[in-house]
Formats: sequence, structure tokens, C-alpha cells
Amino acid sequence: MERIPSAQPPPTCLPKAPGLEHGDLSGMDFAHMYQVYKSRRGIKRSEDSKETYKLPHRLIEKKRRDRINECIAQLKDLLPEHLKLTTLGHLEKAVVLELTLKHVKALTNLIDQQQQKIIALQSGLQAGESPA
Repeated sequence: MERIPSAQPPPTCLPKAPGLEHGDLSGMDFAHMYQVYKSRRGIKRSEDSKETYKLPHRLIEKKRRDRINECIAQLKDLLPEHLKLTTLGHLEKAVVLELTLKHVKALTNLIDQQQQKIIALQSGLQAGESPA
């Protein structure tokens, strides 16, 4: 909680000054006589608090970026050489991802073609086994 000045009159436990009316008290500051506490919601963090927050956040972000970079490096290693040679020099991360997508799509098409051939062969065998 944080001490804030208040526009309220002083507590009733303090003796009244003789000859002073409520209107005469308007210019006087009584904040030093008592404390008023306010919740911390909406209050800006101090610089120290910001730094203690940023440190773990920075570490978490760095670990996340490191994981992403490690996965991209592994994808690059998994790519066939003929795809790596289509680009000149260093493979950027975006290029690695694009080549990986291209390769996975090609493999998916190849699997679909193989499955169709297997189905055709199985149906041909079944037709050949049935009595003519």
C-alpha cells in the first residue's frame, strides 16, 4: 500500500484548535497526521520493478527463440541435398521453411500415388483370383 495525501478532515481523535471553524481549515494539509492506503491497481511500476519483470521475460523470450532456431536447423539437416542446392549460399530461415513445405507436399503426393497403385494391384489380384 502506498501513502497518499487526502482531502479529508483530520481524524476526530485529534483535539480541535480553538477558534477555527471548518471553513478556516480548507488551506491546511493534514496528510502528515494520518495515513490513507490505496490499492496498487493502476499505479505505474517503479523502475526496479520493471527491471525485475523484464529479466525473466527476456530469458523466456531468448529460450523460445533458441528453440525455434534449433528446430529450423534440424529441418535444414533433414532436407534432401537437391533442394538445398536450389538456393545459392546461406539458407535463410524462411527459405528452410518453404523448402520443407515443398518437400513434405511432394512426399504426401508420392504416398497418395503409392496407395493408389497398391489399391489397383489388390483389386487386380482379386479379379484374377475370382473364377472366370
